[in-house]
Amino acid sequence: MEHAMNSVLNYSSLFAQGIGITLAAWSISGAVSLCIGIILGIISSDYLGFKKAQKSIQCYTFITKGIPAYVQILIIYFALPSLLKINLSGFVAATVALALCSSGYMTEIIRSGINAIPKGQWHASFVLGYPLTVSIRRIIAPQMFRLTMPTIIGEFEQLLKSTALLATIGVTEVTRVGMNIISRELNPLSIYFTIAIIYLALSGLLNMIVSLYHQQRRFYDYR
Repeated sequence: MEHAMNSVLNYSSLFAQGIGITLAAWSISGAVSLCIGIILGIISSDYLGFKKAQKSIQCYTFITKGIPAYVQILIIYFALPSLLKINLSGFVAATVALALCSSGYMTEIIRSGINAIPKGQWHASFVLGYPLTVSIRRIIAPQMFRLTMPTIIGEFEQLLKSTALLATIGVTEVTRVGMNIISRELNPLSIYFTIAIIYLALSGLLNMIVSLYHQQRRFYDYR
């Protein structure tokens, strides 16, 4: 037990670096997927009714959701550079792949949230003279986020766990760091438990931030 703890402590700096890479990949891919999801979700919503765009977006979400994140990482890291004659680092390729994979789910989440808002809200905003962009930003989007926030947070948690796939192409995030340490120390049990605890801590931190946000929001709503 003492040897196992010493192994973990001796490599704490490597774990810290791995956590930094994991958080970077998670935050970038999450931000990109949310932005894509908001744009495509609004365009494909029932009320706006851009028929041609809706079909294209449905095709996009079908592809990004249907192909596993791991396969998308392999395609972007190995196939895309040779096809386009470009160089992509493992971190960039994996982050782009995770963002694309998650954006398909984000699009569906945002679209369903907007569709759940009564059409009277749209009509009322136009009667008040608000332009479309203002109506979406001030009236539709706040209600949509209130409805879909639990699902969005769930997708962010799933995305966090998917960052472990970066290890498959050699990116030294948390899981890859642990694999490298195991190859040196031959003590997999303590290292794998440490990796699991790190992911649990990151997930718990996300949930704590969301909980504090909701508490603060309810406080101001009450006032």
